[in-house]
Amino acid sequence: MKLIGITGMPGSGKSAITKLAEKYKITVVSMGDVVRHETSKQGLILNPENVGNTAVKLRELHGKEAIAIPCLNYVNEKYNCEDFVIIEGIRSIYEVNYLKKHAKLDIIAIHSSPKTRFDRLSGRNREDDSNDWNTFVERDERELNFSIGNVIALSDYMVVNEGNYNDFIHDLENTLKNIIKAD
Repeated sequence: MKLIGITGMPGSGKSAITKLAEKYKITVVSMGDVVRHETSKQGLILNPENVGNTAVKLRELHGKEAIAIPCLNYVNEKYNCEDFVIIEGIRSIYEVNYLKKHAKLDIIAIHSSPKTRFDRLSGRNREDDSNDWNTFVERDERELNFSIGNVIALSDYMVVNEGNYNDFIHDLENTLKNIIKAD
């Protein structure tokens, strides 16, 4: 099995991989869903502060690769017969290193400017998003403290998502096809 990791700052367009994965019949496991699930298990409301604090606490409790461990366990339990599995939402270089110790992994980074991402998040209406600029900046800083900048900088592929959505999907699909062909 080969893992395809998707990384990028909040609102960059990481979740677009889900539609392409369906087309290519590739399973997607979301690291963000793991954190949101853990937040809900604690009886907390899903909002930027609670989800962010849960992510920080999980890393404090279980180490910097804390989110990768349950994700990889889940993948191995449910999808070990698959050729490819996409892990969406990798945020830490420690998670990358952990995953690379246990599986083949290519990383696709999706990049968008802060203004573009803020505009998207303001209109998305997910529980852990905010339409307040200061809250947005705090979330970015928390993500950067997880070392997501290192993951983006050291990714195997980069797809820019600033303009036309169809152009972005086309570029992302070509990147995905290249990874599949190379294996």
